[in-house]
Amino acid sequence: MQALSNGRYRSVRHRAVVNSDKERISVASFLCPGNSVVISPPEKLVGGDGCPAMYRSYTYEQYYDKFWSRALDEHCLDFFKR
Repeated sequence: MQALSNGRYRSVRHRAVVNSDKERISVASFLCPGNSVVISPPEKLVGGDGCPAMYRSYTYEQYYDKFWSRALDEHCLDFFKR
């Protein structure tokens, strides 16, 4: 979402807080487009009012490969920053 919104919405690393007094329910959801799908913000969010693209365009396959090859302390989007 961070790359698609050109930084307007921030991605955060998943963190869970354990609460010993209350049950926690999680629902996992995934967005997995085709490998050749290009990920980039819409043109309306880039340029114009002095807001350059924060990330270069990349395919889902490039993102997926970086996601699984990075160290756990690295944020995957950092590889695509301009």
